[in-house]
Amino acid sequence: MSDLTKMSEFSGRSDDFRFIDADSISVSAYTGSPLAFWTLLAMLGAAASAIQVIESPLPRLLPWIKPGLSNALILYGMIRISIPFGMGVVFIRTLLSGMALGILFSPVHLLSLAGGVASTIVMAIALRFARSATLGLSGISVAGAIANNLAQLSTVGLLFAGHFPLWLNLSLMIWVAVPAGLIVARITDELLRRT
Repeated sequence: MSDLTKMSEFSGRSDDFRFIDADSISVSAYTGSPLAFWTLLAMLGAAASAIQVIESPLPRLLPWIKPGLSNALILYGMIRISIPFGMGVVFIRTLLSGMALGILFSPVHLLSLAGGVASTIVMAIALRFARSATLGLSGISVAGAIANNLAQLSTVGLLFAGHFPLWLNLSLMIWVAVPAGLIVARITDELLRRT
C-alpha cells in the first residue's frame, strides 16, 4: 500500500471520506525531496491565487459573497500533505492575489487573510475529528466555509464597529456557505480521486 493510499481513502463519494493515521506519515513520503515539497507548495499557492483572482470580478448578490473555489486546493493540500502545508497555501494565495488585485495590506486583503486562516484552522480541527466521526469531506468543507464567513464578518465588525449589521449578514452568509462548501468538497473529492 502506498503512502498516498494510507493517508486517505475514498470510494468516490465525498461523504465516504475517512482520514487515516496522518501523524505517522512524513511530508517527504509524498514529495520525495524538500525541493519537490516547496515546488508543490508554490504551485498550489499560485493556482489558488489564480482562482481567487478569476473569481474576483464575477457578479455577486452581495459584495463579499463568492464561491471560494480556491479553498479546494487548500483542503487538498491539508489532506494530501499536512495541515501546515494547507496554511502555507493560504498565505501564498492571499499574498499573490493581493498583489495581483492591487489590494495588498488593505482592509479587503485583511478580510481574505482572516477568512482563509480561520477556515483552515476549523478544517484542521474537523479533519482531526473526521477519524472518529462520520463528518465526511462535505462536512469539513462546509465548516470551513462557515468559519470563513464568521471570520470575515468579525473582522468587518472590528474595523467598522457599529456601522455594519453583522447578524443580518451572518444569516445570509450561512445560506451561501453551505452550497459553496459542498461545491468545494466535490472539487476536492475529484482532485483526491484523480491524484
